[in-house]
Amino acid sequence: MSALEREIIEKFHQLQPAAKQRVRELIEQEIAAEVEQAEFDYDGWFRNVETLRQQIRATQDNKLPPVDVVGMLRDIRDGEDE
Repeated sequence: MSALEREIIEKFHQLQPAAKQRVRELIEQEIAAEVEQAEFDYDGWFRNVETLRQQIRATQDNKLPPVDVVGMLRDIRDGEDE
């Protein structure tokens, strides 16, 4: 256990029962918020990607346009240098 963790536990033990309850509730809310943010709807994301692909294909006569991957990577790299 780190020094910070020990200090937090020591301070927690100094609290009155009502304050301890409030702190526990706040910690539970923080944990729930982190779990909620960590969840990602991969199925929904893949559906959106497939819909976008179909829209692009429809505008390109069912062919995907050629992609300049090297150029894209250069643009990304150049953007990071700024």
